[in-house]
This record gives sequence, structure tokens and C-alpha cells, in this order.
Amino acid sequence: MADYDDDLAYSEDFVKVYPTYRDFTTEQLRGYFTWRKAVRNGDIQKAPSPYPFMYVYELLNGIGTEQGLTAFHKIDDFCKAYGKHDETLMNYREKWLSDYAIYHKLPSELLSDIGDSPNESNIITLMHWEDRSAEDIYDAVCDMSSYRPEQSRYVQENPDIFRYVLCNSFIKVSEFFRDNRKNSFCSRLFGNMAETAYRIFDTAVFYDPSPVRETEYIVNEIHSYRLRNGKWFSRHLTGCRHRSAKLGDFVKAVDSVIRDETGYQFRLSNTEVSKQEKSIIRSVIAEYIKQRKIEESRKIEIDISKLSGIRKAADITRDKLIVEEEPDVEEDILEAPPVTPVNSDSPLNEAETEFLSALINGGDYDAAARKHGSMTSVIADSVNEKLFDTFGDTVLLFDGDTPEIIEDYLEELKSIVNI
Repeated sequence: MADYDDDLAYSEDFVKVYPTYRDFTTEQLRGYFTWRKAVRNGDIQKAPSPYPFMYVYELLNGIGTEQGLTAFHKIDDFCKAYGKHDETLMNYREKWLSDYAIYHKLPSELLSDIGDSPNESNIITLMHWEDRSAEDIYDAVCDMSSYRPEQSRYVQENPDIFRYVLCNSFIKVSEFFRDNRKNSFCSRLFGNMAETAYRIFDTAVFYDPSPVRETEYIVNEIHSYRLRNGKWFSRHLTGCRHRSAKLGDFVKAVDSVIRDETGYQFRLSNTEVSKQEKSIIRSVIAEYIKQRKIEESRKIEIDISKLSGIRKAADITRDKLIVEEEPDVEEDILEAPPVTPVNSDSPLNEAETEFLSALINGGDYDAAARKHGSMTSVIADSVNEKLFDTFGDTVLLFDGDTPEIIEDYLEELKSIVNI
């Protein structure tokens, strides 16, 4: 059958699910071989529905083609070409190509844009955030988020701050999970690894001449296949391998908190993320604003047109200052008054101590922060950071505009600020 051809066209459509040669009438079979001859010569015309499926099944089984890469590309090319006549075939293309590559252990690079591979590539980037660039992390987060930041009005108007805050917030939350949680942030977003049964070539008619054997095929570090005792198994993430709703909540929270902290006119409803995550997002925003202020203060604008006038004025001033040298006069050197040392028993500085005292006593902690030219959220984060080594935990919770002391640490905090 592999080399047989005919010259009897058959154009009447009919239906056969998972067709084989024996399912066709003589006329239908002769019509198939006539159509197949034209396809092999590069003339791909629309045909009765079972014909293109039969042709792909032949390629999958090595009928009329060399196995391996040759057949893989023939299947791919035919599906794309025939898809112009009928898109139905394209619904099966990725599964056929993936199964064929797995079965014949073809290079995994062939699957880089097939099935879950693009999303898995993004997940791997986020899993290895410590050695990935900020740009790669941002792109991966946006690609895997169910919340679409590119559609946000605020992001469209303020792309720089959003990019900075989203990327750095993801990194800092990942650091927090690494240091304080059993599982990583990515595990929470996309689940853990598990092995499940896999049905290879379940969308085709396929004969396996050697089903009882041992083999393994690795797509990437979070996806692989194994054949054991005639049964196929897939090892992959148990959670979402597509756009993550949990990651979407995090991205939306970044958008929402930035709007609140910068006083943006159009607010966004808060999402289900932890107080700790919101606190981290606020600290990153404060860091960005602080950096921007420093950068703005360093900007020096020079009007070149006024340089000649400045030079003339400098010359006049120089001439007036040229006088005869006067004898050196010894000047008394006054000792500077001693500086009062900071209390070394407390890890907190003066601003943090006053802020914490006001918070413990029910005083105006906002005023204490403003007195030292800072923000409540910034000082609260600074207190948490400096006392983490002492307590091994966060001592202040910051949700909305109100910091709260964790009751378990109240007495110890009083002793630190001498209350």
C-alpha cells in the first residue's frame, strides 16, 4: 500500500472516525490513492474528510516516508498546508508532533513552540529568578499572568514604575518564600511535580512494534515522559501550566497598590494577596520613589549661552582679589563639640525608635515618620528588617495605611525602646 497509486478521483464526502484501509469502499480507497499521489507530488487539494487523517496516520506509522526528522517535518508541513482547506486537522497537529517526537526521541528543541513548552519555558525562568535578568522576569510574569497589565490604563501611562515595581516585588517575594517558607513562590503559583499515566498517539491509529521496553524522553526540567512495562507516564507540574490566576492576583495587586501609593485618580480593587506581599510591594514603591528623587536632585542644567558672561564676571572678580600677600596668621583651632553617640544596645536608629514608641503608646506615628523626612511604610519596613535577626519574624504588619504590632512581641519591643 505504501507505493500504490491510482487514477480514479473520488470527491463525495463521507465520515469515518480513525479511518483505516478496510473502512473504505473500493471506490473510496482508489480515490484515496489517487489523491495521495497528488499530495506526494506537492498538489494538496481539499478531499473527503477521512483522507487527510489517513495520510497523517500513514506518516506516523512510517508508511511512504523515512522515519524520524523526515516524517516529523512532513507531518508538520502537511497539516499547515491542508489547514488552509480545513482547520480541523490543525486541532490535532501539536499532539501528533509531540507524540512522534517523544516516541522517536527526536531533539526536544522541535517542541519549543508546541503545546505547553512556551509556558514551561516562562515557568523555568521564574523558578530561576536569581540568575535571570529583570527583563526576562518581567516578560515571563506578564506572559503567565491571568491579569493582563498591558491593558491597564495606569500601566499604559506609567510603564517605567510598573515594570520596576512588578519585577522587584516578584524577586523580593521569592526571596521571602525562599527564606521563610517550605515551598517556593513558584510552587505556590504553579504547583509541584507529579507523575501521571499518559496515552501516547491516542488521537491517531498507530501500531507500536515494540511496546514492552524502557525509555525516557526529557522535554525540559519540569516535563518528561517515561515508558515502563508497556505503559507511558508523564512527569509535569500538577498546578497551572497556563496563565496563572494566583500570579494574576499578584500582578493586579501591584497595579492596585501603585495607584494607591501614588495617588492615581482611578483606583483598582484590592485582590487576594497576603499582607506580607502587599507590604513588600509598598516597600519597593517607596524605594523607587526615593531613587527618583535622588536622580532628580542630581540633574544639573547648564545654559551654554551664558558661559561667556560667567567668564567675564569671573575675570573681574579675579582682578579685584589680586592683592599683596599678607603675612600668615596662626589661627586658633577649636575642637568640635562631642557628638552624642547613638545607643548601641538597640539596633534601631533615632527615627525608628521614635516611630515605634509612638506606635506602642498610641501616638502619632505618622508625625514621627514625617519628622525625620520619611514615610510610615518605609520606616515600618526598616523596623521589620532590623529586628528580623532578633525575633526571626516580622514584628509589624502593614495593611492599608495602618501598621500593627504583632501582640506576641509587644513586651520585648517596649524594652527595646525603653518603655
